[in-house]
Amino acid sequence: MGSGVALVCAALLAAAPMLASCAYTYDDGLPPLGERSPSSAQPTPRYLPQPPASTATEPPPQDWTAEMMSSWALQTLPDTNGVSYAFGYGLAVPEQPILASAVVPTGTLFVVYTCRGTLTAHLSLTIAGTALVDTDYACGTQWTRAFVVVADSVAEVRVSATGRFPSAYAFRIVRR
Repeated sequence: MGSGVALVCAALLAAAPMLASCAYTYDDGLPPLGERSPSSAQPTPRYLPQPPASTATEPPPQDWTAEMMSSWALQTLPDTNGVSYAFGYGLAVPEQPILASAVVPTGTLFVVYTCRGTLTAHLSLTIAGTALVDTDYACGTQWTRAFVVVADSVAEVRVSATGRFPSAYAFRIVRR
């Protein structure tokens, strides 16, 4: 039995250089992992509609009328993709979070949100005291997050502007 083990060990040692030279490689068209920029590693959500672009003559959000704010929010987050359980919009001022609440049913829901006027804003979503979303997000893009409600509950949405300037915001909680 000792010579059989020695024979197997000798065969493995002889095959080791051939096995070490085997490696699976492929070209995914991207730079090697250590050389990628952060933007190439993040997918772009191309399937989401983008909020309307601002015009050079448009005043900053803090100077919008109520009609301008309402029009922007309805145009940016239209109620076309299912049942809407909450819709909110307004002007968020730095360090003064805005709280909105709505009753939401059991099931998988989505919070869709966007902002305009600054680079980023902050949104947090709490269901029955549990924080499900707590994130800063880039303005000028529509963001969507899915969440599961295990029993009919109250959803609390807090929105605030980050940085030094106010931001227009809009959010909608929907079932698709």
